[in-house]
Amino acid sequence: MVKKIRVCFLVAAMLITVSSCSKKKDMTTDEFIADLISDVEIDLSKINREVVVQTEADKALKSYKDDFVELQKDIDSLIEKYPDSYDMKAIKINILRSTRQEKEYVDELYKRDSLKSHNQFLYGTSLEPFAGKEYFVNMIKQKKDDPFGYLGLAFAHLFARTEDMQIPAKLAYLSILKDHTIDDSFEVLSYLFRSLNRTEDLAMLNGIMLVKDPSSLSAFENLFYYYYEKVQKDKAKDLLETYIKNNPYILSNANIAERYMDLELNDLSADYIARSRAANETEPMANFIDAKLKIMSGSISEGLPLLEKYCSENSGDRNLVYRITDDVFVEKLINEEKYRILLKKIEGDAPTIGDKLPVLQGTLLDSSDFNAAEYSGKVFLVDFWAEWCSPCKMEMPNVIAVYNEMNPKGFEIIGVNLDEIKDNAQKYVKENQIKWKHIYSGQGWKDENVSSYKVQGIPATFLIDKKGIIRYKNIRGKELLTEKVAKLLSE
Repeated sequence: MVKKIRVCFLVAAMLITVSSCSKKKDMTTDEFIADLISDVEIDLSKINREVVVQTEADKALKSYKDDFVELQKDIDSLIEKYPDSYDMKAIKINILRSTRQEKEYVDELYKRDSLKSHNQFLYGTSLEPFAGKEYFVNMIKQKKDDPFGYLGLAFAHLFARTEDMQIPAKLAYLSILKDHTIDDSFEVLSYLFRSLNRTEDLAMLNGIMLVKDPSSLSAFENLFYYYYEKVQKDKAKDLLETYIKNNPYILSNANIAERYMDLELNDLSADYIARSRAANETEPMANFIDAKLKIMSGSISEGLPLLEKYCSENSGDRNLVYRITDDVFVEKLINEEKYRILLKKIEGDAPTIGDKLPVLQGTLLDSSDFNAAEYSGKVFLVDFWAEWCSPCKMEMPNVIAVYNEMNPKGFEIIGVNLDEIKDNAQKYVKENQIKWKHIYSGQGWKDENVSSYKVQGIPATFLIDKKGIIRYKNIRGKELLTEKVAKLLSE
């Protein structure tokens, strides 16, 4: 009798399971995903923190440090030697993107072994976003414990430009719970935390990444600059020195010098530049850091030629405009003709330090007319931003804090919003209690002010003095922005 009851119970359980599965089979792709993450709450304490033992392939990759040119030359021979390395295949795909040949390579990998999880992942992420979502949903149905299915589904949502970033964040989190050894899952979740402005979670996640892989450069940099932005310089210094001790061959002397300079520990920075010179390192940043240190100390005759050399040898540096308009150079070199020539050479016809502010055009976010005369004779910041821009949202709390402190003293801000969906901008402004006005056209990058200001990326800021002259560009951080605003107000 007991046996019969057990059999009946098992049959009933099977029928319930079959019924449940059939319902899931009838679900649409989006319904399946919604059901998949419906009960998921991201709890970083549940992530496995065990140290991941490096494979020989991992060690081979790390031996290249930041020398991408040499890695690019050797990638085929490395893949031949380590055919199971996902990271090496991913690097080759990134290399092939420049010539748009990545699809052929991915298809070849998939054809060669379509059952290998990371080949499935690489193939699925090469599909159009909707097809990719369907592909990875089917992958999860077939292999519910395969982390690459969840990671791929997170990527598909990002490629589809989903508005709800919680969805890919939860999927990346599930991927990590399935297997904590896949760095890309951590990188994606880190990116999403940044997008969601979850800075505390971002710091904690990068701390976990450093525990599982003490050599992780991206985790170190993210955590270092988290402490830096929080003005916790002692913690940033301790982290830097622990990382150097644990990984003596990852950071070059110039890299270390740059970090110490960020922390305003200029003597230590100069010491590591001296080590870099003695070791004949070819790190491009060495000249830039050396130039900045010399110019800060007043040795303009030695520093300016180094700055010119850096600029001429690194014209492809996408951060060159930001580097050349560093506030140290602006204040120490603005009266030097060679510096002004250098600025114009790099910035071209873009408005730069010392130029008259181009006239802003357009209507405001509330549909009223923008009146430039309101800002005449005032110190004010022109801030190009968008709700979809993660770096903009990370910097916005600093801008809000400076405005709230300095506005009663006469400081103003005019935002230029590049969202194409007006509701997104209005909602963000309301939720964050942003009090200043914003020009809005709904044209995104085609906004006429983007063209007149030659804006290439956002956030982009221009700090204007009482005479309408651009005095600083792209000032970041509450402390530095407050200092510069106070300086201009006092003039």
